[in-house]
Amino acid sequence: MNYINIKEAVKATGKSEKTIRRFLSKTESKPFTDKIENKLVVDVNYLFSSYPPVKSVQDEPRQKLDTDQNMSMDIDHLELTSKLALYEQEIRHKDQLLAEKDGRIMDLQKAMLLLEAPKKQEQPVQKKKRWWRF
Repeated sequence: MNYINIKEAVKATGKSEKTIRRFLSKTESKPFTDKIENKLVVDVNYLFSSYPPVKSVQDEPRQKLDTDQNMSMDIDHLELTSKLALYEQEIRHKDQLLAEKDGRIMDLQKAMLLLEAPKKQEQPVQKKKRWWRF
């Protein structure tokens, strides 16, 4: 069995030292841990079955990482710009719809005024004839 210490496990998995120590303190981890020269070590296969190994970033040159990061930032910027343009277009369209709606409301109000029944003109008050007078 291959064993590695906690610092090597941290580098290999990319997890924090606290996480590795918590993982090794569990009861199901006890058969896979050992102490060598007063250092806690863990079986590599058991560790990697729970936490997959992380690829080493140091293999790639630093300049390539910077260009990849700049490219991703440029792509993000372009995506945000296109989304902004789309939202602006939607706002303009909604403004046009609101203006059209307001125009229709005004037309309907004018039509309502024209359709209102004319007020009855007051007729002169006639005296009631009494029924006993002819």
